[in-house]
Amino acid sequence: MPKTIGKFMKWIALTLITLLFLGFLYFWFIFLAKPEPITMAGEIKDFELHTVVLGEKTQCSDGSPFSIFTRKGKSDNLIIHFAGGGACWDSLTCASPINLMSVFDGDSKQIKSFYIPQIFRAIPKLITGLLNNETESNPFKDWNVVYIPYCTGDLHIGNITNTYSYDGKKFEIHHNGRNNSLAALEWAFKNFENPGKILVSGESAGAYASAFWAPVVASHYEDKQIYQLSDASLLTSNRWKEIMDTVWKAESLSYLNFKVGKDIFEDALLQRQDSLNYKIKHLHSNTVFDVVLTRFSAALNHTPTNTNDFIDDWSLTMRASMKRLDDSRLDYEYFLSNCQYNAANHSTPHVLSGFDYNNCDADQISFPDWLKKNIIEDKSISVGNKLFDSENK
Repeated sequence: MPKTIGKFMKWIALTLITLLFLGFLYFWFIFLAKPEPITMAGEIKDFELHTVVLGEKTQCSDGSPFSIFTRKGKSDNLIIHFAGGGACWDSLTCASPINLMSVFDGDSKQIKSFYIPQIFRAIPKLITGLLNNETESNPFKDWNVVYIPYCTGDLHIGNITNTYSYDGKKFEIHHNGRNNSLAALEWAFKNFENPGKILVSGESAGAYASAFWAPVVASHYEDKQIYQLSDASLLTSNRWKEIMDTVWKAESLSYLNFKVGKDIFEDALLQRQDSLNYKIKHLHSNTVFDVVLTRFSAALNHTPTNTNDFIDDWSLTMRASMKRLDDSRLDYEYFLSNCQYNAANHSTPHVLSGFDYNNCDADQISFPDWLKKNIIEDKSISVGNKLFDSENK
């Protein structure tokens, strides 16, 4: 009997090991498999994501290869989407990349990892929400997509390789966002010569990039209406001039063509030295206590996080900025929501164009429906104006 039990236990152990091994193979080679590579959009014969390796001057912050992802749609409309993924601006933040362990960090008020250093295999599987073509209710499911990943820690605009030193060790960071963005846009322009409607979108760090690069898209497609979506953007600081032009060498005025102040999103829209932003319909979404931007703002400005004051201060600043943009002469519409409020950590969701795409509304209008009305139906609708009042949270 003991021998029979022993054999049975060995069989169970062998079975478990086999299942784990097969599970690993599935996870690594199928679930995390890179989309099939192509060179030109004309090679695509399906409606799946494909990888485009751009090479030449492109690279991630750690020197690894950079590529974009693209998908053909059933319509002639085009989304050019800039991904988010934090930022780094000094030795401490650049020595603290986002990794698997940091994702599960339980400290809700202190950011300890700041940027994505390379294009992780899982990234294509995380492309959802606005860019999801498998959900029938998504108004944009049939659009062509050019997805620009983010792995340079510089809001997609850096133009320098810096050597940082931390904990006695020196390391290089390639703030190569400019070259990556230019190569991606050049590919998009070449492969989608005459699209219908054009949306330049981005979330978090990509929300800034979409504002920075949308005028370039508008200049290329000069006879087209350009829609620009910034999903989750508001970080004010007196440090932006130094970070943008000294640390990242973005050449904000001479290259990006706008004057940097304390609010680089607002500056990009209102302080531009030409009139290109007035050809663009700007769409802007925020939640009132953004769980990520509030923490990044505290880190950027060295603000104490021992109370919730830093969250409330960020919220007031964000709403005041959105109100100024709404009062400007820009073609600007906003979505401001207090959805899914978490009383435990005084927070609301970060971005709405991804996993929470269908989970938030404002004034009884869902986020996808707001986008649909403004872009597809060409109506001009803003929602959440009652939240501009600091008493309404």
